[in-house]
Amino acid sequence: MEMLEMTDFLIKSGRRVPARDMSPYDGKPFQCACGKEHLFSSYMDHRNFGTTGANAKIMVACPENSSYATLIHTKYKFLVIFDKFISLAGCKS
Repeated sequence: MEMLEMTDFLIKSGRRVPARDMSPYDGKPFQCACGKEHLFSSYMDHRNFGTTGANAKIMVACPENSSYATLIHTKYKFLVIFDKFISLAGCKS
């Protein structure tokens, strides 16, 4: 995962799309910009960014240190089975 300045991080995040229900991903692990692994919870996504098909990019705040944010991407197997989160970028404010 690359660490970016806030401006570059927001550019990489892309255009905001209408929020969708992220609760199906609750409890799934992701690598945080703080260096630890955390479990996703739908309350922690403060901006939701869409990509192609069922996949989504989500900007999440670190549950232990709110100065960190991570951009995660959903990855699916066979286009229907959630596989994992991929951490694309992080930043510290």
